[in-house]
This record gives sequence, C-alpha cells and structure tokens, in this order.
Amino acid sequence: MTGHRYVQGDLPVPYVASWSAETRRIPTVVLHRTGQGIGYADEGSYDRDADGVLWIRQAIAPGSGKALFPTIHALRQRRAISRMLCQVCGADTLERDPERQLFVLKDVGRPVGEGELTTAAPVCPPCAHVAVEHCPHLRQHVAAWVERPLAWGVAGVPYDARTLLPAPGDDLAMVAYDDPAIRWIVATHQVLSLQGCTTVEPSDFSAMASAQ
Repeated sequence: MTGHRYVQGDLPVPYVASWSAETRRIPTVVLHRTGQGIGYADEGSYDRDADGVLWIRQAIAPGSGKALFPTIHALRQRRAISRMLCQVCGADTLERDPERQLFVLKDVGRPVGEGELTTAAPVCPPCAHVAVEHCPHLRQHVAAWVERPLAWGVAGVPYDARTLLPAPGDDLAMVAYDDPAIRWIVATHQVLSLQGCTTVEPSDFSAMASAQ
C-alpha cells in the first residue's frame, strides 16, 4: 500500500483533506475594475489561478490540529486535479500509468458516464481500496479508468452581480471556464470532465492493490 504522510487514529488522512488549522476565509468582495465580475478589495497575485478565476483563501498547514475528513482543502484539491495526484496519498498517478487514471466517485445510481463532471481527483490503485473502506462518502461508489480527464471549470460560491453578496442557497455552483458566469464565482474546487471511461468493478480494487 502506498505510504501516507499523516494518520489520525487508525485512519490515513487523505492528501486533499483539510486540517482544523487551515482556516478558510473570503475577504471583502468588490466589483472587479473591469466591471465584469468580482474581486477582492485587497486582491493579490495568488488569489487567481492561471485562468483568471478568483479562489477562496485558505491557510496551508497540513498536519496541524485535527483532520477534517469531509472538508477538502482548496489548493491541494486544485493541485491534485491539475497534476493528477492521488487524492489519498498525493502520489503522481501519471508515473504509475500515463495512459489512464482511476477515478472513484459516489454512486448516484449509474456508472461513470462519458463527460462526467467531478471535483474528485484520481486515486492510485493501492489507495482505491483504502478510500472505499474508510470514506463514508464512498461506501456506495462507482469507478472507472479514465483516459482523458480534462479541465472543465470550477465549483464555488456564486455572487449576485447587483448586491455583491453570495447568491441564496447553500449549494456550490459548477461553472465552465468558457461561461461568463465564472467571473462572479469564488472558486473552492476545480472541476474535471472525464473522457474515455471504462467501468471498473469494485471487486477489482483488492486485486489491483495486491498487484502493485
């Protein structure tokens, strides 16, 4: 099994999980100088990604405090998505298999479909068994080998263009990079579109792990 840098109790702490010391905050939101979208009043060079999307601010202190298993760290999730790092151990999944990556998603009543949108990073085969065994979110799951995980957009908090306040509702919005609405989002997750999907049976996880 792939090594894990942090363990809490008897559980490995996923690479993408947040810790209690890694507080999140959204500074004062203002109208962007272009008049098209939002920004931070004290915006700095690290507040936007390479595509110009505004991101939530979150402290970086892995291992500090208590692991918050259900809460995903914004920067580590984005790094795992963009670099194809295992969301559990942080290993480079491209080194194991540059042709395809393994994705394990919550079961919503159907297999992983072509063009499936997800905020989940890949997992390396040894960690797939760990993930489905310990993560309540994945007790019911589906999985697929994916040949082309493509950057699609972001998920985040939408803001009202008139009030510059968060839009009503607790759900995060998924917005494509080519959608003008992305200018009014404070991103918390990057989103992939999964292309070239081949279903993996959950019973295969143990075999994949033992074969590594």
